[in-house]
Amino acid sequence: MNSTVMEEHCMTLPPKINSQGFQVKGYWEHGVLQFAMPQLQLQMVFIFAVSQACHFVLKHVGLPPFATQLLAGIMLGTTMIGKNKNMKKFLFPNFGVDDSQAQEILDAVELLGYTLFLFLSGVKTDMGMLLKVGKKSWTIGVAATMVPLMVGGAALLALADLSKPDVREIVALTSLQSVTVFPVISCLLNDLKIQNSELGRLALSSSLVSNVLAILLLFLTSLMRLKKADAYNHFAMTAGYLLVVILIARPAMLWMIRQTPEGRPVKESYLRAILATLLLSSLLSKYLGQSILFGSIILGLVVPDGPPLGSTIVNKLDCFFVGFLLPIYVTVTAAKVDLTALMASVEGLKVELTLVSIVFVSKFASCFVPPLLCQMPVKDSLALALILCCKGVVELGIYRYLHEMEAFSESRMGLALMAVLALASLMPILVKLLFNKSRKYAGYQKRNVVHLKPDSELPVLACIHRADQINPVIDLVDAFYPTPEGPVRVYVLHLIKMVGRAIPIFISHELQNKVANGTSYSDHLISAFSHYARSNPGAIRASIFTAVSPPKLMYEDICHTALDNLTALILLPFHKRWSSIDGSVVSEDNHIRGLNCSVLQWAPCSVGILIDRGGSPNAAAASDEPFRVAVFFLGGNDDREALALARRMARDPQLYLTVLHLGVDEEDGCIISWDKMIDGEALKVFKEGFLGKNVEYRKEIVKDGPKTARLVRSLAHQFDLIIVGRRHGLECIQTAGLSTWTELPELGILGDLLASTDLDTSSSALVVQQQQRL
Repeated sequence: MNSTVMEEHCMTLPPKINSQGFQVKGYWEHGVLQFAMPQLQLQMVFIFAVSQACHFVLKHVGLPPFATQLLAGIMLGTTMIGKNKNMKKFLFPNFGVDDSQAQEILDAVELLGYTLFLFLSGVKTDMGMLLKVGKKSWTIGVAATMVPLMVGGAALLALADLSKPDVREIVALTSLQSVTVFPVISCLLNDLKIQNSELGRLALSSSLVSNVLAILLLFLTSLMRLKKADAYNHFAMTAGYLLVVILIARPAMLWMIRQTPEGRPVKESYLRAILATLLLSSLLSKYLGQSILFGSIILGLVVPDGPPLGSTIVNKLDCFFVGFLLPIYVTVTAAKVDLTALMASVEGLKVELTLVSIVFVSKFASCFVPPLLCQMPVKDSLALALILCCKGVVELGIYRYLHEMEAFSESRMGLALMAVLALASLMPILVKLLFNKSRKYAGYQKRNVVHLKPDSELPVLACIHRADQINPVIDLVDAFYPTPEGPVRVYVLHLIKMVGRAIPIFISHELQNKVANGTSYSDHLISAFSHYARSNPGAIRASIFTAVSPPKLMYEDICHTALDNLTALILLPFHKRWSSIDGSVVSEDNHIRGLNCSVLQWAPCSVGILIDRGGSPNAAAASDEPFRVAVFFLGGNDDREALALARRMARDPQLYLTVLHLGVDEEDGCIISWDKMIDGEALKVFKEGFLGKNVEYRKEIVKDGPKTARLVRSLAHQFDLIIVGRRHGLECIQTAGLSTWTELPELGILGDLLASTDLDTSSSALVVQQQQRL
């Protein structure tokens, strides 16, 4: 016979919210806990302080913030500190029993933080990436979800008793261990600072595929559990909600972007409207039978990511909701779990432990084998598998939701918490051991000019600091002889030193409309390159960006942009500026020099430093003189890259190219035979005159460095542009003894000679370094 147990609780009405201060009579006798607001504030400060203290101590062993927050929660929970009655009454008072609603209020506040975290995760997510991901990402993403689900399902049928009423708990535990969640992977890569590496990009795209597939499977499974009429109704309401968000909310946000002048902040009224829409969306999703979290995620996904709107929302909300409230949410979730229930029922959880282990092994294998078959390095494949197996705050939130809905027992909640803690702690440490951070900007393919087809599109990233650098860059790009058959894709990055602001910004000048009376970071640059592209339809395509960041971190903007856009060459301006009148040095910026050195070290493709002394195709054309280009060739990768650029220039019949091979007698050769053979193949088309009458090949025999220096100085004035390889760290007979006199090692020996202030010439120079990070 069933019996109903009725519990009676007493509470004070009206509830005591605000304290009138220490001076009120009876305050110290009854304590601060009689007032809801001071208790909430003390709870939040205490929990946040404990979690941050744990992170300060444990970060030295490589634990990420999420793992240390879980450990802080376990320490504050009923297993340890929470055993004390006074601490429990302070941190987690029972409603009615302790005459306090502080716990319910704290849960509401921290859940708001979790909701905003999911919204911001959606804002940061570019769903358009699904259309851009390659076969490798699709394969890994699908395998990462389907293989562990199928293996886990088979193991569940073999090991579990399907007739038991708690089998749904086991199914939920197994299924959630099979899923890869995109926001979790994004946060992990951000903590590891490798989100812009090729490994990080592959992990992000694969996790996005896996996450979308998992959501579709979950939605279909939920429909299959319903009756036919209810399933149709549920599907129609969800589809209608998505259409409203996509067809009304998204266009409204794009309108906000168009109404925001370039370089101006987004109006506060727009942000308030979006926050109000977020709350309405959460309520509407609850009305439609979904979790309130569903509405926040969907609305976040339709917000255009990046500047101006997406970045503004993130900057405004991220610090408080994600930086302050989310750690409290994680810590409180862990603290509420009674681990004594897990320890008391370990013997009864053997099936669950076995299933979780089987699912993890199958998931790891499904994430490790596909990239390995695609010839990805073993260590990188292992690191990718570990990243995709990691768990985080989203899985923890789902477990907490199931536990609060009484769909998860206390012991299984403890097991889920320990599984999340183990994966969140071990995976980042192992990834750090496997993945070399020096490969942050490394790629798995060759991105240089040598390996491009002669008439294929040349993708170039041109970096500009000042307006006077615009014309030299355009002149150099024009020297590459862009045509509709062999176009040049120019990505222009305007670099601005960050002054008077705390947050760096990155602007793409494509979404925003420019107004006549508005200010812009890059007016002259946009106008110049837009006009250049319009004047060369089909031959030039230009995309313009602005980066405002500290000088020491500008190289990251450059490398990220080059990696994202798959450029083959980065063009950098030299740190000295010469006068066009008398050839004297007008200015010298050591910040630019330091930036150039950092880019040379970290660049994911080839790099060219342009030393502009005034020589340009336009100046030559104005004087009815042909534009004369020379390549001073010694041998090696960098010099072959210089030859590849010169070969593209040689297609222009109005340009005269001279390839000057600075060689040695055969018996004095200093280059190893394999390199010498490759150099010979690179020079062959120039020697045999295959490129036309406007190309001349000459070989000069030099026996030491001083003779090379004298020859370079005597010939420099004969050309408008001289291209040389950097050849950093390479010594040979032709340059023997010159390295000790080099003032600018980032230019190499010949580049340093051409940039010398005592060289009386108006010839510009381009110092080339071939892609090094592979």
